[in-house]
Amino acid sequence: MKRVRLGTSSFQRRSRLHKAAASLLVALSVSAAWADEPVRDDEQAEATSGSVLVADVSAQAGESAPKGLKADNPAPPVPIVEVPAQAIEVYDDLEMPPVNDPLETLNRRVLEFNQTLDDWVIRPSARAYETVLPTPVRQMVSNVFGNVGDAWTGVNNLLQGKVRDAGVDALRVVVNTTIGLGGLADVASDFGLQRHKEDFGQTLGRWGVPPGPYLVLPLFGPSNLRDSVATFGADLPANPFRQLPDPGARNAITVTRLLDARAKVLSADKMLDGIAIDRYLFIRDAYLQRRESQIWDGDTPRH
Repeated sequence: MKRVRLGTSSFQRRSRLHKAAASLLVALSVSAAWADEPVRDDEQAEATSGSVLVADVSAQAGESAPKGLKADNPAPPVPIVEVPAQAIEVYDDLEMPPVNDPLETLNRRVLEFNQTLDDWVIRPSARAYETVLPTPVRQMVSNVFGNVGDAWTGVNNLLQGKVRDAGVDALRVVVNTTIGLGGLADVASDFGLQRHKEDFGQTLGRWGVPPGPYLVLPLFGPSNLRDSVATFGADLPANPFRQLPDPGARNAITVTRLLDARAKVLSADKMLDGIAIDRYLFIRDAYLQRRESQIWDGDTPRH
């Protein structure tokens, strides 16, 4: 089957789409460790489902014309060519190992369950959360979760041998807990102390532990065998909120954390609802690419 190379601009939009999709998937997970970055507006794109609509729109009329001038001979509409998703070859500077997905049939069913749960419960609840709580209050909630997460990130950075980053994480916790009033304000970022994001799955990956088969966990979303073990064996037990003696308080904090993370990426819904390829394959590839990049801090080794 003839392969189609995506144009440069198309590839760039696809890369941003992958990142936005992965951010949304992480936000849907109850185990999404600590603090996630919100999706930026420039990371949104359009697509639909089932097959890919390919077009290089970088040469559309008026795109390169000087501001205030109108092209004398506007170019005709760029033709859209529909091809099977399997025919698309994405050229990326991040090489990925072959996908290990022996449980695809089961994973697809779990994905459908998670999507239904999000459509009927999580997304509407996140919208209500966003409507009821003003932005400053939501920001303080995010800051508190982020401050707690910085401590666990520091531990993982230390285990990975990134001593300097671990020191920054520890200093962030001290600054935000004291000057930031228990983490309500992210004063450390204002001081130039960069926030990192590490979990034990990344640590295991850094140590050379293979990811194992791709998994889609009920409610928790995309994962793999290595990261699933890390999540349930280390990340969740290390969460200090889970040590609270009151089950009601623990559950309330878990729900708030989920709604806070989901509310951050509500703006990505329209983009993801119209994905132009097999939704399962898109989500899987976006997750695996993003995860590999996270483990190696963007400097992924060649496979």
